[in-house]
Amino acid sequence: MRDGAWIRRQLRRDDAIAMSDITNSRAVINLAGPLARKVLEKVADGDVSHAGFPYMSAREIRIGYAPVLAVRITYLGELGWELHIPVEYTQQVYEQLREAGAEFGIASAGYRAIETLRLEKRYLYWGADITPDYNPYEAGLGFCVALNKGDFIGREALERVKAEGPKRRMCVFTLDSFAAVYGGEAIYHDGQVVGVTSSGGFGHTIGKPILFGYVPADKAGYDLFEVEVFGQRYPARRHAKVPYDPERRKILI
Repeated sequence: MRDGAWIRRQLRRDDAIAMSDITNSRAVINLAGPLARKVLEKVADGDVSHAGFPYMSAREIRIGYAPVLAVRITYLGELGWELHIPVEYTQQVYEQLREAGAEFGIASAGYRAIETLRLEKRYLYWGADITPDYNPYEAGLGFCVALNKGDFIGREALERVKAEGPKRRMCVFTLDSFAAVYGGEAIYHDGQVVGVTSSGGFGHTIGKPILFGYVPADKAGYDLFEVEVFGQRYPARRHAKVPYDPERRKILI
């Protein structure tokens, strides 16, 4: 497993990365990096160009003998695909990708690498940043709520939240000095505790600790906060945009 600094450095050098997560019946190999398309087009039977396979689309392709549901999506903030494969074909597909990507310096990445990359892109993690205790409008995910699709559990509550406005909001903070942050740290504003961080880590691309956390909606427009880490308070700056590639130029290529 490589750490986040190595992973993003490799990505900046136009390498590609393959990661996998195995479930009972299907495996998911995540192919990501600026040269991910060059790797995939060497083994896939279909058009994987930006025009032919746009972002957030999915289609069935074949890689060798394997039927693959390819989804163009990313949890790392780089060009990438999730490749959903029947488990019995996983080794074949993985080996083909490794062989096809050898000339580009392809490498396997671990969980900690994924963690640092997703923090830099404000990609939220279920079980920490989003839980049953929060609602989509608080988390900045209101665009994912389709109130026009008919009745569903929670619809009335969501309509009420949207009409009244969320009482708290998810914010992204960075520290200018190093501190070992993990989530669960107190957030201060004007000397008062106003919230708690939901996750945190170090952003190796931007060179700063990053934290996510919820604060009252009337505080979410301020820029300067403090975060308490192991008994010591550190100045924290709220970011209106994601720290890494806010225009999504790395993704939409």
